[in-house]
Amino acid sequence: MSADLTGGMTLPGPDISAGSRVRFGLFEADLVQGTLSRQGTRLRLQVQPFRILALLLQQPGEIVTREQCRQALWPEGTHVNFDGSLNAALKKLRAALQDEAENPRFIETVPRQGYRFLVPIQTINDAVASVQEGRIARLGNGDQSIEVRLHLPPDIAQGFTTPPDWDPERAERTQKRFDLMLLSIAILFGSWLLFFIVYPVPHPSMQHMARITNAGRIDEWGGIVSDGTRIFFLERTDGRWNLMQTSVEGGNAEKMATPFENTRLFAISPDHSQFLIGQFAGRDEEMPLWLWPVQGGEPRRLGQAVGADPSWSPDGTQIVFVRGQSLYTIHRDGTQNRQLAHVEGHPRSPAWSPDGGSIRFTLDLGEFGTQSIWEMTPEGNGLHAILSKTDHPSRQSAGNWTADGKYFLFSGCEGYDCNLWGIRNAWNWFRRSHHEPFPLTSGPDSLHVTIPAQMGSRIFAFSFRSHRELGKIDPQTQRTSTLNLDTSIAQASFSPDDEMVVYSDRPDDSLWRSRINGEARIPLTIAPLHGSYARWSRNGKQILFTGARQNQPRNIYVISPDGGSLHPVLPGGWEASEADWSPDGYRIVVSMRNQKAQSDYGLYTLEPTTGTLKELPGSKGLMEPRWSPDGRYIAAIDEAKRRLLLYDMQNSSWAQLASGGLLESLHWTHDGSAIYFQDQIDEQESIFRASVASRKAERVFGFGELLRGSAAQCYFTGLDRAGSFYVMIERGTTDIYSLDLDLP
Repeated sequence: MSADLTGGMTLPGPDISAGSRVRFGLFEADLVQGTLSRQGTRLRLQVQPFRILALLLQQPGEIVTREQCRQALWPEGTHVNFDGSLNAALKKLRAALQDEAENPRFIETVPRQGYRFLVPIQTINDAVASVQEGRIARLGNGDQSIEVRLHLPPDIAQGFTTPPDWDPERAERTQKRFDLMLLSIAILFGSWLLFFIVYPVPHPSMQHMARITNAGRIDEWGGIVSDGTRIFFLERTDGRWNLMQTSVEGGNAEKMATPFENTRLFAISPDHSQFLIGQFAGRDEEMPLWLWPVQGGEPRRLGQAVGADPSWSPDGTQIVFVRGQSLYTIHRDGTQNRQLAHVEGHPRSPAWSPDGGSIRFTLDLGEFGTQSIWEMTPEGNGLHAILSKTDHPSRQSAGNWTADGKYFLFSGCEGYDCNLWGIRNAWNWFRRSHHEPFPLTSGPDSLHVTIPAQMGSRIFAFSFRSHRELGKIDPQTQRTSTLNLDTSIAQASFSPDDEMVVYSDRPDDSLWRSRINGEARIPLTIAPLHGSYARWSRNGKQILFTGARQNQPRNIYVISPDGGSLHPVLPGGWEASEADWSPDGYRIVVSMRNQKAQSDYGLYTLEPTTGTLKELPGSKGLMEPRWSPDGRYIAAIDEAKRRLLLYDMQNSSWAQLASGGLLESLHWTHDGSAIYFQDQIDEQESIFRASVASRKAERVFGFGELLRGSAAQCYFTGLDRAGSFYVMIERGTTDIYSLDLDLP
């Protein structure tokens, strides 16, 4: 043991003559090649800083004077700014070692003397790594510090050194391969991201559209079903429905022999062995459900299931159907009939996804509400709308999946114009895909779509085009005259003096008033307020109507025939269907409900000026109220539109006047002795007259001749003072088209 000039105590340093490489910490210096590396990665270090490092490594733990550094860096006789150059070289060396002069880890500055290397080193030769470890302990500071260097035997030093079989060149090659792999991954990811953003999945498009039928008398309510080679649909003739079939490529339609007089075909089982049918007497009704063998034979009741719009599950074991405001499932053998979900509104057209994981259906909130598509699990959980209220189109219905489940196609309507829309369900991880709704068609016909699952990218849709004429028919002479009004009229109401008419106009359902010859036409409302069921007061000085704004409850409004401000009359929290004036014009009778407390509509009398409200007893579920001219009676029809009822204001009692299939358009005679109405599913869409005294109804006029001609439908809209009928004649055709789609 010997003392140095600083008073420290040292032990002999390691001998590095046995190898050209020296390792310290994470660094390795090759004294022959003049290179410095860190964990196998070569560092850039100039010659002079490396010479200083080599000099320090030769004497670890000992002071290397500045004079020794000068002799190692510059030969005798070299003229240079020694202090500045040495300081610059040391600064570069410390930077390469990530060291600091103020807080040294590797190189310590000994004031006024030189520099000292602080950490242990190990020498490496090509055969065996000989470890001679120097551990340094420093006590005190300044000139009184003591330094002790300990030489540890190899078995102890092994815990402080890298294993002797570690190969830095192999590590360097591994690092390079790893860096190359990371670079390749980065290039691949960047290429994918560029392709994902710049080249998205193209929008689907319609490639071809062809007309399949030429009947013109097809009832869209019957839907379309296909087995892959044929399509099946309903055609209405002379007051009854015929089940028809034709080829998917078009041709003559043939009537099918059916087990019931009126048979609706809903679906075909996935194995093509069973038709799912219903037996009905009138349109838009719930009916007993049956299974009917495709090859013929007797149908079999589907348990006790009664409902509408049944649909098969993909595996053919379950059937989902609608009953009231609920959706149900039932096993194909008629067992396990259970409720899935109850909704606020009327569910329609449920459809099972191809993977069986979800059920989507149309939720109809009524004539003035919205139609939207909702989704739930087959267990009835997770009920939600698939589009937000701000998405277009504003009304969605009649949806179904394509065969592969990638797209969901549906009818989207804005006003009275309906087109085919779609939503992409499947994700594409290689290309960006659009998941917002997109239109596939754009007029001129309105399209209502149904998608047979077996047809892949081919779908079938109803196409309807029409125009309307407002006219007058004398029931005695059968003479028809046409009023010169707009062909886009939806509903009309005539003033008591037969001089003026107020009507709602398609496509925005705005209200207009004009003379019956079309002159003096002025708007009473503008969008987004939709107006309907307009009624003139008995003195012709006021008009009330049902007004609706999207996503808001319907209200009853009063307005002058000359226009001006609108006056809502319902109290807060109530929603109305339609209303009529009392004979004196001070009260109205209105079909409405309290949104928070009632699910069914009822009839109420209301004084708009005072807000006095009174419910008519026994009126739950009644609609289309009409007050008699003498004020004694109020006529109404039930929610199913099967019965015409009469309420006697004097003795507070109800009586049935008539019954039928689909009753609409009630109009009192001017003397109040009878009320006229129309049965829309009568074979001639006839007008009937019900006598108050006799409580009997008789047919007074049928539209059979018009319907056998070019008329698609006829609507009774009122009586004039002479007893002639105001009618609206819709001329148009409904046919089935095939659409071939490109669905990328």
